[in-house]
Amino acid sequence: MKIAERVHLIGSGSLGTGMTHPADCNVYAVNCGGEHVLVDSGVGQETGQLVANLTSDGIEVESVRKLFLTHAHLDHSGGAGFLREALGLQVCASAASTRALETGDETAISLDVAKQAGLYPPGFEFRSCCVDRILSGDECFRVADCEITVLSTPGHSRDMLGYLFRTPRDMLLLSAVYDCSVQDYVSSLKKLAELQVDALFPGHGLWAVKEGSTHLRAAAKPLDRLLLPPNLL
Repeated sequence: MKIAERVHLIGSGSLGTGMTHPADCNVYAVNCGGEHVLVDSGVGQETGQLVANLTSDGIEVESVRKLFLTHAHLDHSGGAGFLREALGLQVCASAASTRALETGDETAISLDVAKQAGLYPPGFEFRSCCVDRILSGDECFRVADCEITVLSTPGHSRDMLGYLFRTPRDMLLLSAVYDCSVQDYVSSLKKLAELQVDALFPGHGLWAVKEGSTHLRAAAKPLDRLLLPPNLL
């Protein structure tokens, strides 16, 4: 489903549009001028549907060359191994996510406690996956006509990354348990609120295709009054 000039939504669970498995995060395909990249991979239960959604949107699978993971929680990284095999793409992630992915360490991604809390059925497994490129915060590189900056945004998880895409016309920001740190979350939110972005695409929930910065500033506004944003309470 095309949701912006260069962005397609190919997966989304019960916290989004419900187009794929209920546990899926928002999975995006970004057009970088002929070459496409994916951001996150869903929980790994209906990954075939992600590929089908690509093709139904007219995206040739041969053009999808990279997968950027925001972090290693199962709803964001569980489908990485399947997509790597199915599409022959490169998986890119932080160093901490890489360690968890390559070992299939369920404790490292809080899946063990998530199962105990009933967030996932006992049969859900974290499939190990080779990572082709380790990313770090403030790293910049190009994919076709897009300049991509990696943003370190810990808080929701220790290994959280966001991706700032600078296209010839717009700036797009794509981002999104027991390892949650409120202090890190606050610091990351202040950092993001300083950005000037046209569009904002979160890991869960709805996106903004214009004036994305206003949403970041609104989320950070309670911090000026020594309060937490409502979603952290």
